[in-house]
Amino acid sequence: MLQGSKKIRGKKGLLEKLVKDAPLEIFFEIFMHLEPGDLLQLARTSKDLRNVLMSKSSESIWRTARENIEPGLPRLPDDLSEPEYAHLLFFNTYCHVSH
Repeated sequence: MLQGSKKIRGKKGLLEKLVKDAPLEIFFEIFMHLEPGDLLQLARTSKDLRNVLMSKSSESIWRTARENIEPGLPRLPDDLSEPEYAHLLFFNTYCHVSH
């Protein structure tokens, strides 16, 4: 631990307070510059971010994130949500081919 710094328990740290107090639109604007794998990892960092990013209202953020990948990804399959598709593309290490 750095000299002069102390661990905060039970109180909001400065960054956490900033995140909780900032308008959601600011975060949506930032999120739209990420790629789907980054969004998925971000959603896994806290319950609050998961609730926001996995909500139906965040669908456009996921679609924009998918479009940020060059040269582009295949079209979203009809049977998957944007987060499910991101997981399939970026985090699965096993084959999904059915026989």
